[in-house]
Amino acid sequence: MKITHQEQMEFEIARISQYIREFKEKFASGTSDSENFITITQIEMLWRELRNDTNEIYSDMLDRLMSEVSESDLIRKKKILQT
Repeated sequence: MKITHQEQMEFEIARISQYIREFKEKFASGTSDSENFITITQIEMLWRELRNDTNEIYSDMLDRLMSEVSESDLIRKKKILQT
């Protein structure tokens, strides 16, 4: 079964939301107890993981959107504007 563009976008948005929820939970867990407070290095690692996970999704989304652009229409319109 082929999924629609809208369904794909909704799935990716849900994945991003999940990554953000997980980040917030880990951050809250690591900063809620003063006796076992996470280190700056651990916070940086959590932040790096979040960026890496979401950057991949954003990159895939952009690639897909770019592949849907009709280059022939753009070229034709550009030629019309140049004349």
